Amino acid sequence: MKYYDEIVKNRHSCRKFDVRRVSEEMISEVVAYHNDEESRLVDDIVTELRFYDSSAYDKLKDTVGYNGICIKAPHYAVLFSEHKDHYLENAGYIIQGITLKLTELGLSACWLTINDQHAAKAALDSDTGLVLSCVLAFGYRAADNKEKDAPKITLDKLCLGKDFKTEVDTDYFYPELEDSLRAVASAQSFQNLQPYRMLVDNDRVFLVGLPSEMTNKYDTYLNYGIAMFNFYSVMWAVRPEAPRWSFEAPDRDLKLPDDVEYVAQCRI
Repeated sequence: MKYYDEIVKNRHSCRKFDVRRVSEEMISEVVAYHNDEESRLVDDIVTELRFYDSSAYDKLKDTVGYNGICIKAPHYAVLFSEHKDHYLENAGYIIQGITLKLTELGLSACWLTINDQHAAKAALDSDTGLVLSCVLAFGYRAADNKEKDAPKITLDKLCLGKDFKTEVDTDYFYPELEDSLRAVASAQSFQNLQPYRMLVDNDRVFLVGLPSEMTNKYDTYLNYGIAMFNFYSVMWAVRPEAPRWSFEAPDRDLKLPDDVEYVAQCRI
């Protein structure tokens, strides 16, 4: 699949950026992507995307970071959102789409964990009434960046069968479904823990969350949005009429343990 092979597989987080600035034309493409209705998970949540230059580093360094360290970059994309049900899943979904759009444009990005939502917003002197939900450092990867791609979960470990107690037979996956699930397996998550699983039934897939002591609720819901975008983006690239994710309760018993939470479902 072109989108999976050329975009999703080529996305690698970047911790060291070149000082070159990104052109206004490229940033305009990112804005156009954000303004498209397909970029969001929940249609009725208002979001606002703002861009900041390298001077934002000094403003953000005490409130956001990767493993506690803010990454210096020539540009930062900041997503503000209405505070409504599923706003974090929606934010993760949108920013992951922007991350892959940047990949398509030949740029690199790094998600920055928000340690203090309100302090980060105040530091940016933002006048919006929306809440700060995501910060993404982006630009050109530095030539001497020697980072290796973080290990991800295997498809066999990610997927279960029609319920949590049934093993999956990956031999029955058709190509676009397999690549969509591989996109979930390669999705970034906090500390690359990927504390979620995909249940694969004949007519739909279900995303469920696993307990993780290292992942707070804020990052947990962003993780879910990232995973959902990766799945949908690959499926949509092949089938533009592909159904979108729904938070509707499942119509079947998924046999989930008490500490596993149902997240969302998508028809296939």
